[in-house]
Amino acid sequence: MTISAFLPVFNEEARISHALESLQWCDEIIVIDKNSNDRTREIAQSFGAHVKIVCMENSEAYDSNEWQLFIDNCTSEWVILFTASDVLSPILAKEIRTLISKPDFPFDILDVPFRRYVLGIDSPKSPWHARFSTKVMRKSSIILDMKDVHAVARFSGAKYRLENFEKYHMYHLTHENVDKMMSNHIRYWRAEGKSDKFSMGASAKGVLKEFFRVIYKRSFLLGYDGLMLMFAYLSYFMMSFVYKWEAKRGNGQKCYADIRAQISDEWKNFRKL
Repeated sequence: MTISAFLPVFNEEARISHALESLQWCDEIIVIDKNSNDRTREIAQSFGAHVKIVCMENSEAYDSNEWQLFIDNCTSEWVILFTASDVLSPILAKEIRTLISKPDFPFDILDVPFRRYVLGIDSPKSPWHARFSTKVMRKSSIILDMKDVHAVARFSGAKYRLENFEKYHMYHLTHENVDKMMSNHIRYWRAEGKSDKFSMGASAKGVLKEFFRVIYKRSFLLGYDGLMLMFAYLSYFMMSFVYKWEAKRGNGQKCYADIRAQISDEWKNFRKL
């Protein structure tokens, strides 16, 4: 059985070599490069012929077309989802390879042990915490919904979980600083504001739901670190609502243009006096 990695990137010269190092066991690595203007593409090419670079335009909002580009260029039966934030234990890579190479393996989807660090913090009390994540699947199990933002792909089939959490992990080392976090979030907020999949009512309910989630996770017990995680996490959902409000009800530009035009007319009339 062969496996392809899906790696979308933009200006990732500082991190892409670490991600690619963790993917050398794959038969094919498809790098979806969003017209990086640093050394991202050069570094990717240096990893060999099994790295396939596919280019697309970068956009101010998240563009789900990266998924379709990957599917169109993927030649393997199996897929592993990766980002420049990810690194993978070699023991886990070997385990994945062993499982999918079995001719009689009856599963379509693999959940892998997962550790998500946010601004350098990983804790079961983090609202982002998850012990497992769906990262490996048969290509045939992927179903795309291009109108969605966070759930562009869903997976259909029998699921297998690699339970040895203490032995190996996939690490997601996201948001190394607050500026990076906010710039990434803005791209998703813009896309969500334009999407027909989201309503203001559902978004408002989502904020309340996530508020109770951070209370349930007891993030506040981590002290200032926990408060930071709570505020950063909730700010995503609150600002998502603000962007959707602007898309449906925002009138700032017209309102201000009307006021400026009114005052401009007043000054013209004042000068005539």
